[in-house]
Amino acid sequence: MTYDVPEMSEVVDVPVRPAKRSWARWWKPDEPPVPGRTVASAAVTTSVGLAMLVAVGALTHQTVLVPPLAATTAIVTATPNSPLAQPRHVIGGHMLSCLVGFAVLALGWHGPWAAAVACGIACGLVLVLKAAHPPAMATTAMIMLTDPPADRFVPLLAAGTVLLVAVQMVSARLQREVTPPPGGELTRS
Repeated sequence: MTYDVPEMSEVVDVPVRPAKRSWARWWKPDEPPVPGRTVASAAVTTSVGLAMLVAVGALTHQTVLVPPLAATTAIVTATPNSPLAQPRHVIGGHMLSCLVGFAVLALGWHGPWAAAVACGIACGLVLVLKAAHPPAMATTAMIMLTDPPADRFVPLLAAGTVLLVAVQMVSARLQREVTPPPGGELTRS
């Protein structure tokens, strides 16, 4: 039996498999650095926004600084031009998720299993109504796990979300930057 060996000119370049990325390279994103002005603006407006929630809570003798609103503050101050930071998403996402939480409680469901189901329902609802806001799922979970009185919780949540929308507007104004497209440069607005 004989084998035909191809000439060197007939050998096709076989793509070399890229080297595996080390864990350290995986951890380090290929993103441009965040400008100092953006970092400073986000840090200051986050502190101010959260302090305002604390002040509203002190005036009303209620807790307004709750984990879902703290997470929202990070989104609206660090990425104020993101779709998730826009008023429809912030206010709509939290209020719709709140509605789902209290509706599921009204059905007599309580506890962590009910919270899991309610969060799924809330997630689907905000997506259908184009008001997705991930921290709002924590609003649903918080309602399901703590069973707060709706007559106190809903107005405070509404006030907190409206306040954070105002913080988002200030943060966007201070930064005056557009989130860069993938691989793009920051541009002034």
